[in-house]
Amino acid sequence: MKHLYLALFFLVFCNQILFGGIVETFNLKNGIKVIYKKTDSVEIVSLKFYSPVSVLQENVKLAGVTSLLHDVMNKSTKNRNSDVLSTDIENLGSSVSSDVEYDYSGFTLNCMSRYFDASCAILADIILNPALDEEELAKEKIIMKELLKSRTDSIGQTANDKFIADYYGPSHPYSYVKYGKAETLDLITKKDLQEAYEKIYSSKGIVITVVGNIKKSQLKSSLEKYFSPLKLSDAKNEKTFDLYVNPAEKDIVEESKFNQAFVLYAYPAASVSNEDFATLKLINAVLGGRMTGRLFVELREKLGLAYEVNSIYPTRKDKSYFEIYLGLDKKNIDVAKKGIEKITEDLCSEKIGAEELQDTKNFIKGVYLLDHQAVERQAYYLAFREIIGLGYEYDEKYIEELEKITPEDITAVANKYFKQRPYKLILSPVK
Repeated sequence: MKHLYLALFFLVFCNQILFGGIVETFNLKNGIKVIYKKTDSVEIVSLKFYSPVSVLQENVKLAGVTSLLHDVMNKSTKNRNSDVLSTDIENLGSSVSSDVEYDYSGFTLNCMSRYFDASCAILADIILNPALDEEELAKEKIIMKELLKSRTDSIGQTANDKFIADYYGPSHPYSYVKYGKAETLDLITKKDLQEAYEKIYSSKGIVITVVGNIKKSQLKSSLEKYFSPLKLSDAKNEKTFDLYVNPAEKDIVEESKFNQAFVLYAYPAASVSNEDFATLKLINAVLGGRMTGRLFVELREKLGLAYEVNSIYPTRKDKSYFEIYLGLDKKNIDVAKKGIEKITEDLCSEKIGAEELQDTKNFIKGVYLLDHQAVERQAYYLAFREIIGLGYEYDEKYIEELEKITPEDITAVANKYFKQRPYKLILSPVK
């Protein structure tokens, strides 16, 4: 009965937070799709301007060009140098930031409702009139190379970078972090930025999402005025790749400079468009992400093996993976490996209990709903769902889809993925 009351509470709360405002759509004259939700709370508006062309479409010989482009774009325009641009944004109490992930790229604008038009004018200047200044390009290369270098100071990031390079292989853009590689960043020129810009900002898949306290008439007027001049083409920028990974018969063991060890298991997993997507997300919450997850309870609480332990199932347009990792003492590596394998085997062979399943669903819903309280996050989810191919409507359907998942679904999907031979990486300290 307790779980029934909790489920009813979440459904009511979900309706209040997610569905309190009506989501509308319309197209600009140039075909850009706009997804709009009006709120009646504080006088704040958040806008996401996303293109589906991003790191996934990069030439791997120019790895990092998408991130580099957006950082340079956000520094100056043909009409505003860096000082003027930053001053104009700050004087309105607004913020503009670049967003680059593997499967989308673009910008976020947050502003007060009264200054939406003026803030839009600045964002449009950034997007339509990029200066691509060569001095800014040189500065951003230095910053990105420092970011990449700093990753070598983290054992988790070091393991991740080794894993994705092995798993996806040299021809796949998922095989490196979104910042690229130090050796390829040095090769990128202003011409390369210009060519990347033309692909990204001519895509017919561009989406604008707006959530906030602003009237639709005002919104349409501003967006038409500033973004209709953007010319979109029919060019196809999608790529498909063969999965490179061939899990080794033996563990990949490497010595590292760190004092602790690190164990990483990764299983080939479904893309976002696969029917198993939601169930894998639920399995991810059963295993990791919280102190009551099986990995934390079994490996850290009961056995005291891990400094940190978790699981990851990234949302990807192309092929994804299900990763389990833990940082630990070198002496505990073998016990930890057996522990991981027992946990995944138990999920395959023993049906999950109704209470654990419902508690996991409640955990996901709680985190999900709390993350939707800010208008910026609501705008993000609408944009992300649309750009990733699920459709913006999926943001409302996600919780409903999770609720339908049964213990039998968990067992079937676990067997489908965890019976595969995983990629295994062990980083072990020299001493």
